Amino acid sequence: MIRAFSQILGTPVVGHEDGALLAMIKDIIIHPDTGKIEGFWIKSLSLPVNNAILLNDSILEWKKNIYIKDAREIADADDVIKISDILSRQTDFIGNLVVSESGKNIGQVYDLDFDTNKLYLKNIYTQKSILGIYKYDPRAFSFDSIIQVLPEYILVKDIEDKKIKVKEELLADDKQPILDV
Repeated sequence: MIRAFSQILGTPVVGHEDGALLAMIKDIIIHPDTGKIEGFWIKSLSLPVNNAILLNDSILEWKKNIYIKDAREIADADDVIKISDILSRQTDFIGNLVVSESGKNIGQVYDLDFDTNKLYLKNIYTQKSILGIYKYDPRAFSFDSIIQVLPEYILVKDIEDKKIKVKEELLADDKQPILDV
């Protein structure tokens, strides 16, 4: 199922056997090179862990709630090497600036969506704003259009180039559009 980041905030994490509320989702941890959802920042309600995370491998089922085996699945981010490596790169998606190959400012990422079964990023959603109040020019980019995720910005392929390539392919194949009259 495809879920938006904005819709998963606060999602309860519960024990699979007893249904006990263990945590709530606070944020998402995405590998910037692969787009894989590696885990989630959580607010632990069962353990006193400051940097509590839930690794994606710990998720047994994702419906209305996220089901895990038990509270032992909750980890400290500093104790998980692959998470520490991602965090050390300081690459965020939400709030990060998006720039095209040609240097055009596209806007900032305000939301994203991902597949809860495969746990891979599908799309990022951007918009520009004036003083953070007036928001305009919303756009969506698939993960495939992302060239690189840096701490300063996310570099995406130029959109205009894609349109030109499609037109060139149609002309090269001598395909003419069929018009209904």
